[in-house]
Amino acid sequence: MPEEGVDLSPKESILTTDEIVQLSSIFVSEGITKIRLTGGEPLVRKDVVDIVRRLKQLQGLEQVRMKS
Repeated sequence: MPEEGVDLSPKESILTTDEIVQLSSIFVSEGITKIRLTGGEPLVRKDVVDIVRRLKQLQGLEQVRMKS
């Protein structure tokens, strides 16, 4: 991390937990069976455990993976 920090996206520009789960639910209803959370961003969210828990509860979703 640079000493001067980095510009962060405004909170209003980031999906909420409910929005992530809602979008994922739509994808699963259309036949998606695997979801991969990628990049560093998911791992720094305070709610990452809740997101993964809720995704794993989606009927028809076979895999939830994380990749940095």
